[in-house]
Amino acid sequence: MGSEKFMPNLRDRVPPANSLIVFEAVARHQSFTKAATELQVSQAAVSRQIQLIESYLGVRLFERHYRAIELTHQGTMMANAVSISLGHIAHVTDDIRRQTSTDADIMISSSVSFASYWLMSRIAKFRAEFPSVNVHLAAYAKLRDLSATGLNFAVRFGKGTWEGVTADRMFGNEILPVCSPRYLEKHGPINGPEDLHDATLLTLSRFDPNWTTWEDWFKVYGSELSENINRLPFDSYLLLISAAIKGDGVALCGERIAEDLISSGELVRPFEASLSSDFSFYLLRPADVQLRPVQAQFRDWLLAEARNTSANNDGEVKDAETDR
Repeated sequence: MGSEKFMPNLRDRVPPANSLIVFEAVARHQSFTKAATELQVSQAAVSRQIQLIESYLGVRLFERHYRAIELTHQGTMMANAVSISLGHIAHVTDDIRRQTSTDADIMISSSVSFASYWLMSRIAKFRAEFPSVNVHLAAYAKLRDLSATGLNFAVRFGKGTWEGVTADRMFGNEILPVCSPRYLEKHGPINGPEDLHDATLLTLSRFDPNWTTWEDWFKVYGSELSENINRLPFDSYLLLISAAIKGDGVALCGERIAEDLISSGELVRPFEASLSSDFSFYLLRPADVQLRPVQAQFRDWLLAEARNTSANNDGEVKDAETDR
């Protein structure tokens, strides 16, 4: 296909791509807050992107009312065009992904952090037991139409209420402080929640509705974070855990992500207190697609691994009420 078939200078003729994605979400939900939750960013970040696209176009796309917004005439025009265009791109992307995944017997996705610290080792174990089965792992967190993307399974963190999928609960998730042994060697022991006020706390700088913050932690344990507390922020959970392993500070970590790192000695729990999460990890599959025998075998195997994980950790992690 010759380059003359493509429209030239699109970069100079359309708003930034990220702003268009944010605008589509806000227009669809008629809400900045709901769009921020879907996109897993802060409401302030959503507002900045909308201001950017309005500045680019020189018009207001939304009328702001008390606790409500609505599209202007120009906003409605833009919303229709963006929805159609991005929808077409998404469908083509799904088709390409489906075409390139035909060699895999099993396609599964999860977040990068869950894949790195829990799922990859289990898939390696499965491959060792069933070497003829080809498993492809895609590490991304957004919940997409599984059947349209060619995915057979996805691991997601939530309450199990997603539409269009069958959700099998794998395990819950206690939230606990962890750090490397070298951090304790350098800074001394941390014997309880009150000692964390003097520690370097590793934090996520971006908004994540599923993330338990240090503010949440200290609220449960009856104190508030000092404004002068030493924080080290990261915009990626993977980088945050890597920093904890290096000895840069103390991280709040889900027990499922931490368990292999604790078993290997890379991380330790400085004390036993933890918080219970309302969310759990689920293995999802398209509700309207029947599994092939090899895929059903993988599902049963992975759920058994999850049950073993829960059994091995039963009684090891205490909740906040027990420890206080």
